[in-house]
Amino acid sequence: MSAENKQAQVSQMRAAIDKVVAIGPDFLAKKIPAGKMAHTMVKTVEDYTEQAKKEGNSHPQSNEARELQEVLQEIAGCGSGFLADRCDADCVARTISYLVDEFSDKAKL
Repeated sequence: MSAENKQAQVSQMRAAIDKVVAIGPDFLAKKIPAGKMAHTMVKTVEDYTEQAKKEGNSHPQSNEARELQEVLQEIAGCGSGFLADRCDADCVARTISYLVDEFSDKAKL
């Protein structure tokens, strides 16, 4: 895979994570219920995965992509875990807090 394609893959992964991070503060402020947050988490990762498969780009092609894939798996696992009653809203909040802290634009400054 070319360097340009590898960067495109990373950009797409970050865009998916950014969708969750963008609404994370509203969830943490209790403006969004945990169920809606969980559905958003799962849907975002499903959308990314579908797009990546269509492009033949579903396997991580760099170390950064492998790390981001783990984050996407955590997002999907957390959201689906809540929806399956395997965890509670506090668990979702811990995951979202980590994501917001780690991936928000403020954290990058």
